[in-house]
Amino acid sequence: MPVAALLCAGLLSGCGGAEEKKADLADQDRFLGRYVTLLNASDEAGLADLLDAHPHGRDDARARIERYGGQDWDVTWKRTSEFPDVWSVRLTGTAGERKRPVAVVETVSHEDGHWTLTPLDGVAPKPSGAADTTRPR
Repeated sequence: MPVAALLCAGLLSGCGGAEEKKADLADQDRFLGRYVTLLNASDEAGLADLLDAHPHGRDDARARIERYGGQDWDVTWKRTSEFPDVWSVRLTGTAGERKRPVAVVETVSHEDGHWTLTPLDGVAPKPSGAADTTRPR
């Protein structure tokens, strides 16, 4: 019986699988810095490569360039997290020579060793029967 107990204990200790790598926030900073650089350059192909971990990354890159591209953002960010591997990141600063204010909130996730941004509204199709979170007009 002691052999069976040792065998079970050994099997149970291995059931957790590989230990998940904890997200490196310095790596997230590099991701966000690259994101801003690509937006400022209106580099849709580069942004699509950055966002390729998400199934709608290419469409999201196009939408982000249309909305934020070429604005010469000079921003910093602060992050908060209420869930493991998910952060709300608030980018604030200025845009362009006129120093227009910039205040954008992004949801940044870390999945399978990749950083992702939640796609802009309208980029990813909503599941059927999903609640609409946009205000009616």
